[in-house]
Amino acid sequence: MSYSSFKVNVSAVIKNSSGEVLMVRRSDDEEVFPSHWGIPGGTVEPTDRDLESALRRECKEEVGISIDAIHPLANNIRGKDGRASLYVVYAAEYKDGTPLALDGTAEVAWLALDAIRNLRLTPSTLDNIEDSFAGQ
Repeated sequence: MSYSSFKVNVSAVIKNSSGEVLMVRRSDDEEVFPSHWGIPGGTVEPTDRDLESALRRECKEEVGISIDAIHPLANNIRGKDGRASLYVVYAAEYKDGTPLALDGTAEVAWLALDAIRNLRLTPSTLDNIEDSFAGQ
């Protein structure tokens, strides 16, 4: 199948100094996976310099924080209705800022892995989070 357009999304498993992960609950009116929990991120814009700068921008816009120590964790491609989406997931460390529920986000929380396992999660979220702990 050939795709008529291509979208790139970046997201991050962000950990604090206690090893908790910053989780976001998507707004109830989100088009995709409303009310599901996931990790911060969003769509790469044409004005972004690179994927990492897009990720930094999205973290500021979505949850109001800065991140550091960014490194690739996973990627996959999903196709739907003639459109392909590339999802690039990073692991990152919390740098500063107070996490807030901003753009498209209903709630934010620092959570331990055991608590995350009990949430209604977006696809691949748990796998990505567990993978981020595997290398420790």
